[in-house]
Amino acid sequence: MRERVKRMLGVLRRRRRIELYLRRHETRKLHLGAGENVRPGWLNTDLHDYGRAGELVHLDARKPFPLPDASFDFVFSEHMLEHLSYGDGLACLRECRRVLRPKGRIRIATPSLEQLAQLYDPELSDVQRRYVRWAIDSFVPDAGAPLPGFVVNNFVHAWGHRFVYDRDTLGQALSAAGFADIEERRVGESAEPALVGLEQHLRDHPDFNEYETLVLEARRP
Repeated sequence: MRERVKRMLGVLRRRRRIELYLRRHETRKLHLGAGENVRPGWLNTDLHDYGRAGELVHLDARKPFPLPDASFDFVFSEHMLEHLSYGDGLACLRECRRVLRPKGRIRIATPSLEQLAQLYDPELSDVQRRYVRWAIDSFVPDAGAPLPGFVVNNFVHAWGHRFVYDRDTLGQALSAAGFADIEERRVGESAEPALVGLEQHLRDHPDFNEYETLVLEARRP
């Protein structure tokens, strides 16, 4: 009974915070899987509170969002979608389309399977060589050699990853969810001012973040 009351109170608090955000902001921006990257002016949401319950609104991206139809102008997610199965990810993108206003924009940053595959190139760039060494030293210290197979296997299976996208699969998912004008962007860059400089993944290693991250933007028709 106590847990049930606690859950009900949590739902009511979340509803009030969402309603307050919607009342206070004419331009509305939804941040999915915010974690520690809490953005001013955004409705920052996450499955976990990371000790920042006062700044994050609880939202399970695998379930229907507790948000009205056509209520947001922008949706942003960074290194979150890969933690969902492909089916759950597609459902999440459909929810993003639902809550966006017509002509609203979505920006998805996620690990790039293509970039990981390029680590098998016999002629690696300086960034690629350093990335392999850093990834093994940081996450696979028992590997014994700086081989790309260790990096790729760790990346696909670690951190709760469920589906790692490439350009085609993410583009297909966005299209299937009802988005149009799908375009690739560089990390931190956008033609839309509200979507510039959002990514904070691997902030201590920006060159590695740019290497491993795929960014696509799209528009709700």
